[in-house]
Amino acid sequence: MRSSRTADSAGEAHGTAEMADRAAVLEHRAQLVDELSQELDDTNRGLIALHTELEAARAAEARLAAIVAASDDAMISVSEAHVVQTWNPGAERLFGHTEQHIRGKSIDTIVPGAAFTAYRAVVEQIRAQGHADSYQSRWLCADGSEIDVAVTVSPMRDTDGALIGFTTAARNITHQLAAQAELAAARADREVMAERDRIARDLHDMVIQRVFGAGLALQSITARITHPDTSSRIHKVIDELDATIRELRGTIFELGQPAQKAASLRAQVLDETGTAQDRLGFAPAVEFDGPVDAALPDTTAAHLLAALREALSNVARHAHATAVRVTVRAGDELLLEVTDNGRGIDPAVTRSSGLTNLRRRAEKLGGTFEVAGRPEGGTRLRWRIPLTTAKDSSF
Repeated sequence: MRSSRTADSAGEAHGTAEMADRAAVLEHRAQLVDELSQELDDTNRGLIALHTELEAARAAEARLAAIVAASDDAMISVSEAHVVQTWNPGAERLFGHTEQHIRGKSIDTIVPGAAFTAYRAVVEQIRAQGHADSYQSRWLCADGSEIDVAVTVSPMRDTDGALIGFTTAARNITHQLAAQAELAAARADREVMAERDRIARDLHDMVIQRVFGAGLALQSITARITHPDTSSRIHKVIDELDATIRELRGTIFELGQPAQKAASLRAQVLDETGTAQDRLGFAPAVEFDGPVDAALPDTTAAHLLAALREALSNVARHAHATAVRVTVRAGDELLLEVTDNGRGIDPAVTRSSGLTNLRRRAEKLGGTFEVAGRPEGGTRLRWRIPLTTAKDSSF
């Protein structure tokens, strides 16, 4: 009986141990399952976060691509060897090349000559310093025309920070430069008008008053002179002074007027000769030869009109002529010729201030001036300049 009970007890102990082992195994397995489940949850959350980041990156890339595609500026990526890699629609609109045509070609296709030299200098500055300032340049379009652009070049780097190329943005600044030029011209016009106002005031307050005073002094002297010839000469001088005052007042009025686009040169020459008719006592004959209006810039035409005005004034003052012919001829050179049938020219007169001004105007424009007597009587004045090398000059 005792041995049977002992055997039963051993059996029960062994069964209990097996059950404990099974329970431990089950507990270990449950623990492993929990750990695996936790790892799966963490992995799932990680995958979701990674997916979210990828979607955000794709959305950001799409937004960036949309911005580049919609931009009016040219946005170009270029390799270190200056080969075009990407070309946005703004670049196509600005320069006229399609992406299929330009991609794989050197950027000097649109950046010629000195502009390419400037571009390479900016690239070298980026290599050395990491950045470069924007600059202005003139680039070439597909149709052969050139366009003014503001250029910004930036480095492209890989994930390790190594330089792999350059992004280049070019903006059309043609209208901006035109507006700046108009503004500068407006400022210059204001300065010119201010200077003209100052000159007009000085002429009115000083010169006219002195000439007028000289005329009054001569009139008072004339009353005490009894010799007819002397009195007649003084009266002629007084008449000349009156004419001078009228001319000065006309000049002052013109100085006070804003600059306007000049009428045709033919019309202005006819106006000048018509104005001189009162002083001459007759109408000068006028002749034109060649493309007078088409050949001259406004500044050159202004010098010719000033020379004509001075020549006709000299005839009125000194020649005592009854006929004057004005010829304006345009070809390879511009010729102004004024001839009269007056008393001819005294050699001393060639040193007058009026003739000196005529000579100076011609020489400043690379031309010549000559005045001489005519065999048949009277004087011939020739004022000529080469139209191919005429320079702008101010007096």
